[in-house]
Amino acid sequence: MKKTTTFLCLMFFIVGYSNNFRKCITNLPPALALSYTFTNATCPGLNNGAINATVTGGSLPYSNFSLSNGTSIVTSATGTFPNLAPGNYTLSISDAFSTASRSNIIIIAPSDLIISAPATICAGIPTTLSVSGSTNSYLWSANPTDSSLTTFNNTSTAPTVTPIVTTTYTVMSTSNSPSANMVTNGDFSQGNLGFTSDYQYIANAGTSGVQRAYGVVTAATSWFQFFPSCNIEHTTGTGKMMVIDGSTINAGTDKVWGQTITVQPNQTYTFSYWVQSVALPNQANIEVKINGLIIGTELAPSAECNWSIRTYTWNSGTATSAQIALYDKEIVAGGNDFSLDDISFTTNVVCNLSKTVLITVTPRTIPTFNSVNAICSGATLSALPTISNNSITGTWSPAPNNLATTIYTFAPATGQCASNGLLTITVNPIVTPTFTAVNPICSGANLSTLPTISNNSITGTWSPALNNLSSTAYTFAPATGQCASNGTMSITVNPNITPTFTQVPAICSGGVLSSLPITSNNSITGSWLPTLDNSVTTNYTFTPNVGQCSSNATLTITVTPFPEFTITKGCDGTDFVLSATGIGTANASYTWFDNLHQNIGTTSSITIINQGNYSLELSNNGCSEEKPITITNILCSVPKGISPNNDGDNDTFDLSNLNVKELKIFNRYGMEVYSKNNYSNEWNGNSNSGENLPDGTYYYLIQFANGKNKTGWIYRNQ
Repeated sequence: MKKTTTFLCLMFFIVGYSNNFRKCITNLPPALALSYTFTNATCPGLNNGAINATVTGGSLPYSNFSLSNGTSIVTSATGTFPNLAPGNYTLSISDAFSTASRSNIIIIAPSDLIISAPATICAGIPTTLSVSGSTNSYLWSANPTDSSLTTFNNTSTAPTVTPIVTTTYTVMSTSNSPSANMVTNGDFSQGNLGFTSDYQYIANAGTSGVQRAYGVVTAATSWFQFFPSCNIEHTTGTGKMMVIDGSTINAGTDKVWGQTITVQPNQTYTFSYWVQSVALPNQANIEVKINGLIIGTELAPSAECNWSIRTYTWNSGTATSAQIALYDKEIVAGGNDFSLDDISFTTNVVCNLSKTVLITVTPRTIPTFNSVNAICSGATLSALPTISNNSITGTWSPAPNNLATTIYTFAPATGQCASNGLLTITVNPIVTPTFTAVNPICSGANLSTLPTISNNSITGTWSPALNNLSSTAYTFAPATGQCASNGTMSITVNPNITPTFTQVPAICSGGVLSSLPITSNNSITGSWLPTLDNSVTTNYTFTPNVGQCSSNATLTITVTPFPEFTITKGCDGTDFVLSATGIGTANASYTWFDNLHQNIGTTSSITIINQGNYSLELSNNGCSEEKPITITNILCSVPKGISPNNDGDNDTFDLSNLNVKELKIFNRYGMEVYSKNNYSNEWNGNSNSGENLPDGTYYYLIQFANGKNKTGWIYRNQ
């Protein structure tokens, strides 16, 4: 309807109906008005400021509220803008025909700590830190730990520290004080702005006064002339206050003053206002509600012109805004007039303040110098350089000394971030090389190379060349660059003696062999190898004990072995012959004996014609051996038949005296049925496979050990 009315008024004005235009003007809605409250950030670094906007007047519909910080714009349908960073904001809203704006809405943060600027120092040089900005105590810490920051100076506003490495220092403090007043225009210095009221605003009530009305003035009498003249504004006497003529209607439900403020959940706030009575006898009875809940009701002062403060606490719980409203519950007409000033809504804020500063420590440069070679005592010592290899200038102490090893200290000149340098110059004394004496040697013995480094670490060379044939004095000449004189050493070379021994007579193998003497005929002691052996001729070596200049000696002991022979028996044609064969028989003498030990022959072989016991004594180089042999069969003919019936008579084909190398048996068809190498007396009429052959005539082929062959037949008869 408001929008339509405005449109009609414009039309009347355009077409010239002035009377109708004047009537329309009296029905126009109030001008679009934008008001706000704001809350500053509670602590440095926090973006918890807020702005709450309200709009009145104008023509519907309204746009969304718009808030700009110069770089970005946010909008809100409710006019609530929480979580704002400190800054300068502009608030605006539009209706159907116009736009209302409020600029320079400044949200600030409490003052932060102010700390000294970063610095770069030389290691070991002290520096002073500083901090300000808090009324509470300070506490400094260092990372890494700095031993110069102690319990005596870590709470100072200006501690002096001496870090040894680059260190970050952190200072902490707390700010515990009431927050800035969160009520916008709580002292009414901006006039009739920033709050809402169900009462009628009248700039001047004149002489008659108006119930359920208020004004914003510097003194009560300037709004209604019959109010007492003593009532000036509470704060300074030159500001403004809200003067109210109490309502007599609506049972005290008319809001005198109200404002919505953004709050933090679970935070305790303090609400206070100053009030004075400006007309009696009846006192205003002021009720305070936050978010619809009564937090207190109290009468205005009982005397006029007497400012009093009313204070209440309130916890926000889960709420994010506080809708604060003041009501006058007194509805009588007489008196019931009062004024309000310095309305405040605050909370105790604890800000944990912290700042860091980096102190960069430049390590002290250690001057470096080329090492000075060691010198011999008394040698020339050159002056040391006054500029180090890494460009540090300075001086040396003490004065150069070419007689003793000395540690010199280099002190850098002032103004350089450098520490002292050290340099040791070794002065070696002149020493005589010493060596471990070389024991005397035997002529021709191995003479080890003499050491080229003395026992006291002098290197050098020897002369003349080593001589292991005669005693010699040698001179050691140290290599250049060493603090040493010549050394000498003599090596004694003793002549060698050959040990002599009496020859040991020859023995027969197994004869007694006495131990060899361990001292030679010419008094050389030693030992023999190998161990004595009475079974074989052996060359023995005598090795002199260590420490005697003597060569090895040898001694041969002849051991004559007994003849090693065997007696063979067998047929030679039709004769049965005994023969001696083996080692040592070539030049031996032979003596054959019968069973009566009578000599029956002196050759290597004899023919016997009887069974019995025989023996042979064989002598060689004075050593004799006798061996017996028993003869039970002297048969030298081939049997004509066998009868393998196990009667003990001709059960086998007996060729044991014939030295058969191989025997083969054939049947009458010429098929081989039996064969055996080195045959003696094995065939019993069976085949090679062990089958019993039939009786009949069989043929044999005998190959003798002497290479001769013989064939014939044999009859098998069971």
